[in-house]
Amino acid sequence: MTEKPVAVTTPSFTQSVLRVQRGFKARDAVMLMGLPGIGLVSKLAADHLVKSLEAVRVATLYSPHFPNQVLAEPSGALKPFTLRLYYKRLKKRDLIVLRGDIQPLTVEGQYEVAAKALNYFSSVGGSEVIAMAGYAVTRRPEKPRIFCASTNKNFFDSFAKLGCRKAEAIIPIVGMAGLVPALAPLYGLKGACLLVETPGTAFDAVGAAALLELVGKKLGEKFDAKGLEAQARKAQAVIEKIERQAQAEAARAAASAPAQQEQKEKVSYIR
Repeated sequence: MTEKPVAVTTPSFTQSVLRVQRGFKARDAVMLMGLPGIGLVSKLAADHLVKSLEAVRVATLYSPHFPNQVLAEPSGALKPFTLRLYYKRLKKRDLIVLRGDIQPLTVEGQYEVAAKALNYFSSVGGSEVIAMAGYAVTRRPEKPRIFCASTNKNFFDSFAKLGCRKAEAIIPIVGMAGLVPALAPLYGLKGACLLVETPGTAFDAVGAAALLELVGKKLGEKFDAKGLEAQARKAQAVIEKIERQAQAEAARAAASAPAQQEQKEKVSYIR
């Protein structure tokens, strides 16, 4: 892998911008996508895989279709919302993991960001796109089933041999998890979406582990799911803390509203 010089340009941000940080020559690459969704199973799986494999970031996608806010982190860093692509050379083929903390907010944004990601993956010699997602069920299964839908019969059959099932009824897949693999053939790629059963009420480490086990078999690897449960608990605690802070802020704003209105009325009479 080689460092790739970054051209000095000024993005207009009328559309998404993909900044390539490292160049590499792909070897039958597969792109595995894990973004926030039901039970956050796919995000948990992708985040854990990047960390456990020590995958290297190769590109970052910035977009005006993400929220118009950034995060001020305790470290002092200022972090915008992005999608990030990571590279790892496995025994038999290359893996690119697409992960992020959010999905585009609009229909148009989803299509535009999906096109940027697929165009990049195609340009580096990619061949297959696998999106991970959750399939909501009312009860937590002891061993969650995984359903597969694909743009290519042979690609689907390769997952079916590993225990994947066909959907029992039509399943609407909203967002990037369905859009990216469905559009993959337009870029000369095969696409598949893996849907794991999840109650969807919290961070589901069990569903994430099931996805990693299946993807590992597909790629001829054994991915270690150790630490997923702890990672899920930590992520859940962070989300709950943010929600408590937001509720407290909303309560303070509501409590101060009458006083602010009274002050505003007094000021309005000053000439």
